[in-house]
Amino acid sequence: MSHSKTYLICYDIRDPKRLRRVHRVTRDFATQVQFSVFEAALKQAELDELVSQLRDLIDPEVDCIGFYSLTPECQKIQLGKSAALNGLILV
Repeated sequence: MSHSKTYLICYDIRDPKRLRRVHRVTRDFATQVQFSVFEAALKQAELDELVSQLRDLIDPEVDCIGFYSLTPECQKIQLGKSAALNGLILV
């Protein structure tokens, strides 16, 4: 049985057309936290599929997408707007 891991996904895409495409694909897999920041619980096959789709959309010379694995020990703290995120500590 494959377990999910939680990832923080952040991107910086230079071209508006590529940016819209990357945003749409990422939105299909993850929950938007800020415009170019997402959180997703993904199984390995889902992560592989997302990476594959995004790799085909970007220009690796000028664009950047980061996937940061969040361990269960990570504590999330959010200041301000708490839209649709569960398990947060608001300070």
